[in-house]
Amino acid sequence: MRAALLGVLVIVAAGQRAAPQDVAQLAALRHQLRQAMERVPTEAQRRALRERLGELQRRLLLDPAWSEGKVVHTVAAGESLARIARRYGVTIELLQMCNSGAVRRLSVGQTLQVPTGTVEIVISKSANTLTVRRNGEFFCEYPVATGANNSTPEGEFTITDRVERPTWWRPEDHRPIPFGHPEHELGTHWLAWSRKGYGIHGTNRPETIGTQGSRGCVRMRNEDVAEVYALAPVGTRVIVTP
Repeated sequence: MRAALLGVLVIVAAGQRAAPQDVAQLAALRHQLRQAMERVPTEAQRRALRERLGELQRRLLLDPAWSEGKVVHTVAAGESLARIARRYGVTIELLQMCNSGAVRRLSVGQTLQVPTGTVEIVISKSANTLTVRRNGEFFCEYPVATGANNSTPEGEFTITDRVERPTWWRPEDHRPIPFGHPEHELGTHWLAWSRKGYGIHGTNRPETIGTQGSRGCVRMRNEDVAEVYALAPVGTRVIVTP
């Protein structure tokens, strides 16, 4: 057990200290972390590895030198970014991020890197975590707040709408609270579920993250929900577990 813990500490510390730039180094460290996750004996150690692994995998996804899980799309006449995103089942935001934002004006013959595969979100109410899976495998994990008094519904849902800078309709009086208002509770992004009234959103109360303290939806830090918003297109499956 001591050897396993030492291995975890060495891998995590080395990754934080070295901050490798080359994708080959990143890929090698990712392989080490995946192997270590299967060997460590405690959940706390696995959590530390998942955090580091998620950071690496997000970095690789956005690195133009990394081609795994991506295709190269050549822009044809009449194509828009939205049309390309729909064709591949990704978000416009992810296309922009994977191509250094250099897609504001498309030109015929321009090439774009497009991530492929499926995205799935798994929310654990007991752990207050949101896990993103890509192509059935762990991609990254975030702390969240789930509903007080077990109010977050369990089961399988899909994302039906995505809104940036959303309006919040206050449940008590159904009054619309615009984004930016001091009483606004949805944060910067809203991902609606097929279960009406529920979804994933940011928050103006980051101190509640990691608790069962929401009204029933899944709260995230605003910087975290922005990443999930970019990863999860409409139609993404959401699984909520006890």
